[in-house]
Amino acid sequence: MRLISVRTVVIATVSAVAGIGTAVALVKVGTTPGASPGIEASPGVEASPGTLTGRVTDIATGIELKNALVLLEDAGIGAVTNPNGRFMLANVPAGRHTVTIQNLGYAEKQQEVTVVRGQTTIANSEITMVPLEVEGLIISVVRPERSSR
Repeated sequence: MRLISVRTVVIATVSAVAGIGTAVALVKVGTTPGASPGIEASPGVEASPGTLTGRVTDIATGIELKNALVLLEDAGIGAVTNPNGRFMLANVPAGRHTVTIQNLGYAEKQQEVTVVRGQTTIANSEITMVPLEVEGLIISVVRPERSSR
């Protein structure tokens, strides 16, 4: 698994056309020479080849998952889901892409999508909760002293 460090995140208002109507973080995954992979601000507004939107939910409960990371690594773009579990990726090159979804405490999921030039593609996803493994954790229980009244 690749570690991604966050350098900059730009908050943008998402179009009501997508039915989201709240703010999400639009980010671009990139690498600079001699630097570790990072997340950079999306470039300025350009002619959009295609748009990818969707919602990420817990498979067992159906609850929307906020702050899930949605990546199109081959296109070098990604987003973080809003409090309603929704995301939007603009300026996605037309063609087939692998969407990778990551969220702490959940199994990483990948799914194939096809983005059509000038259209919005919807990619909803349900992810499965997994236990976190922690090494060297010690839990102590201290019994309170009893008063002798």
